[in-house]
Amino acid sequence: MGWRYTVSSGQPPTGIFAAPRVERVHYGPGCLAGLPAEVDRLEASRVLVITGHTLMAEGKLLHRVRDLLGGRCVGVFGETRQHVPRPSVLAAARAAQEAEADLLISFGGGTPIDTAKLVALCLAENITEADQLDNFRIIFQYPDKVEVPAVRGPCLPHISISTTLSAGEFTNFAGATDEARGVKDLYTGEGLWASAAFLDPEVTVATPGWLWASTGIRAVDHAVETVCSRSAVPFADALALESLRLLFQHLPVATSDRQDLAAAAYCQLAAWMSIYSLTNVQVGLSHGLGHQLGARSNVPHGVTSCIMLPRVMEFNRPVTARQQRRIAEAVGVDTRRLSDESAAIAAVEELERLIDRLGIPRRLRDWGVSEKDLAAIARDALEDLVVATNPRPITSPEELVDLLHRAL
Repeated sequence: MGWRYTVSSGQPPTGIFAAPRVERVHYGPGCLAGLPAEVDRLEASRVLVITGHTLMAEGKLLHRVRDLLGGRCVGVFGETRQHVPRPSVLAAARAAQEAEADLLISFGGGTPIDTAKLVALCLAENITEADQLDNFRIIFQYPDKVEVPAVRGPCLPHISISTTLSAGEFTNFAGATDEARGVKDLYTGEGLWASAAFLDPEVTVATPGWLWASTGIRAVDHAVETVCSRSAVPFADALALESLRLLFQHLPVATSDRQDLAAAAYCQLAAWMSIYSLTNVQVGLSHGLGHQLGARSNVPHGVTSCIMLPRVMEFNRPVTARQQRRIAEAVGVDTRRLSDESAAIAAVEELERLIDRLGIPRRLRDWGVSEKDLAAIARDALEDLVVATNPRPITSPEELVDLLHRAL
């Protein structure tokens, strides 16, 4: 998050871009066959697979992963939980320690991915109790006090096999929920990068349509907040805008036909592109509110983007209308006769049409959030690092409550 660039009349953009440290990305139908070679490359012999209840119950896809690993699979932890509560992380860490694992494989969506990252952190720092995680969470006080604890111990390598479009395998951030506080905390460290990622559409066919679609909108959220970022960079913009074009074209197809491997593959590539620059480009309010809606109200992460992104785009329109015009153009709006503001309005309308086409309810009340929850969600969001980097500064908690109310 240390990248900056400036543009002035007659001057080119300048800055520094830190490339993500995922060493290899395998993509396309059947690419999972390369898993044994990746395990060999990492010189691992004791692999723990971290997954969730859905893939455990489905069975066939997990069996394929285990077959590819052969005798190197020393266990499967299948008890990951949505929003990554601390006890589930500690249980997975114990399983890895007891198995004497030398490699972690996350198999599933954002929950197994973040769990695997945090297991690596726990083992590196000998964390065995929930309150010890406090020593490594990012501390933020709005608007500008930030503490990012260092992870000093060596972390186990991690291979991701993703089945959704959350794309968390491409960052070195992870989130875990402190259920006692009802808050989702962020963690980061150089050791939390995945060593390799597999984007094989063949392993996504069992992913429920609503989950595929909502995590696809999460990828849209990554791309939109990249383009509208305070620290935007042309390289990141190009990837994000192409990501939006691909998602608007292929996400409805891949959602309606979960067997369409070509459409699913394009969605996977788009999700990767949407988040590629995220450790350089600062995101904002849609991500920050989404973290806390998940922790406090148990709204799925992808769904929070379906609900909040249109409202946040409206909130940010006074300062990002020009950027939102580019978003409108990327998703097929003819903006030639439109002002920046009108084009930005059209971008939100196109996004809402896409979400409705995907069949995802996009009001907070549809997901069990009530008026009485809004003040606490707003308060928690002001302790989320990415809220401070929203393009339009937040002037008060009441401003966030009003924004949440418009999404209710």
